[in-house]
Amino acid sequence: MVKSVLDQFGFSRLPFSKNLSPKEAFPTSSYTEALARLQYGIGSEDFVLLTGPVGVGKSVALLALIHSLDPNAYSPIYIRGNNLGEGELYKTILASLDRDPPRYTQPARSMFFSVLPELSRKPIAIIDDAQEMKDAALLSLKSLANFSSDSQTRITFILSGQPEIRARLKLAQYHALKQRIRLFYHMKPMSLEETCGYVDHHTKAAGCPTPLFSDTAKADIHRHADGIPRVVNTICYRSIINATVKKLKLIDSADVFLEDPTEA
Repeated sequence: MVKSVLDQFGFSRLPFSKNLSPKEAFPTSSYTEALARLQYGIGSEDFVLLTGPVGVGKSVALLALIHSLDPNAYSPIYIRGNNLGEGELYKTILASLDRDPPRYTQPARSMFFSVLPELSRKPIAIIDDAQEMKDAALLSLKSLANFSSDSQTRITFILSGQPEIRARLKLAQYHALKQRIRLFYHMKPMSLEETCGYVDHHTKAAGCPTPLFSDTAKADIHRHADGIPRVVNTICYRSIINATVKKLKLIDSADVFLEDPTEA
């Protein structure tokens, strides 16, 4: 089937893939501003908060940030926040810094504070799905960035997550942490114009030089997806498969595949 899709539209690879290179990311206004704030924050901030709805492109911006880092100056550390505990937080950072972390939480915490001043490259700890961290791990972040005798920032934490993390930070127990977050950005869905450009960009990057979706089809996709890139990708991918089966060369409104597999 893949070969049929490639041959039908002259693609060199399947479009709307989640494995798109950061160099090929479509520069929506939200993506561009998110990346700019992240790049600024790693130089001077203890914390940067990046939020947005599911599928809006936070991971794309984070991946672009990682690829933009000077490997001689920074050590990126990617951490999943899903049910992340305090001990796991220390151990993951230490392991990423090529240290053998102790088994228990307190020794791991002590090692973290002893190791950080010795590093020649600044760690950038990216915690994805930060809204799912355990309370103890989230509460510990303030102290992990607290080197009171230093004027420089020895580690930057980027907390990336859904809007729920902003709600958690409003709770009294996180007041001290929230005060330390000076730089933040909330990513928004694409506008209609951006969705149209996004769709054409992805098909062109895959080897199709002329627009594959009609203007009305792109408008329908935008409306159904609410401008969320991940949903746009899914609709476009399904529509291309549908068009391949029907031997279509142009995808119009009637050919946009909007069916939901969870609906009978």
